Amino acid sequence: MIVSVDARSAVPVFEQLRAQIERLIASGQLPSGSVLPPIRHLAADLGLARGTVHKVYDALAREGLVESAGRHGTIVLDGARVTTTANDLAAAADTVALVVRQLGLDPGAAHRAVDEALARL
Repeated sequence: MIVSVDARSAVPVFEQLRAQIERLIASGQLPSGSVLPPIRHLAADLGLARGTVHKVYDALAREGLVESAGRHGTIVLDGARVTTTANDLAAAADTVALVVRQLGLDPGAAHRAVDEALARL
């Protein structure tokens, strides 16, 4: 599972991680039956508190996207219930634009950064 968080972002790390995992499920990159990384491993990999990752997993469970299987981990449920729309992309673009404005960056630099991120991922 490829996720990352940016502690400098205006978007809280909890929301960054929750949204990324939700998108991975919605896109089928995390298909039904996949096991999410253990909380302690993902927290260590991302440099987060275990409680933050636990809250993300709990939020995804409340949304019906995953379920805890006890010592067998957290299992992805049927992602077909998640729908992504052009509005989701627009909301993500709004977030990027907000961060660019808050940091006082040049819009051209933001465009280049998005292009580089798309090429990297």
